[in-house]
Amino acid sequence: MRKALLCVGNELRGDDGVAIAVGRLVEEQLPEWKVFFGHDTPENEFAALREFSPDVIVVVDAMSGFKEGEIEFLDLSDERTYVYSTHNLPTPILISYLRNICVKTIFLGIAVLLENVLHFSEGLSQNAHNASYQALEKIKALDTMLEA
Repeated sequence: MRKALLCVGNELRGDDGVAIAVGRLVEEQLPEWKVFFGHDTPENEFAALREFSPDVIVVVDAMSGFKEGEIEFLDLSDERTYVYSTHNLPTPILISYLRNICVKTIFLGIAVLLENVLHFSEGLSQNAHNASYQALEKIKALDTMLEA
C-alpha cells in the first residue's frame, strides 16, 4: 500500500510548524510512508502526490478552535466545515482537491493556541512538541489499521 503524508505549516510561525515536525518523525520512524512537505503552499506538492499515486493521503496541519494538544482525525467531507488555517488555501478546499488525486484522503488536525501561530518565531512550544509525538502515535495506529 502506498501511503503519503502531506505536512502543512510554517516553521517561522511557532506552533504552526507542528506538522513539519510530525513529518520529520514519520520519515525517521515509518519509512514506508512518503512524506511531502507542503509548508505554506501545500498545493505545490499536488503534482508530486499525483505522480506518487498513493492509496491513502493523510494531511496534517495545526488547527485552532479545539483544546490545545488535541489531535484528531477529522472528516472534512462537508466542504462547509471550517477549520482555521493560517494558509492561503482553506483546509476543506485543499482536501477536496486532494480527493481528486486519492479518494482516501484524511485530515489529522493538531490543536495549538492561536496566539502561538500569529507572530514570527522559530521553534515549537513544549505543548506542540509533545503533540507532534502524540500525532506520530496516531499515525502509527492508523498504519496498523491500514495494514490489517
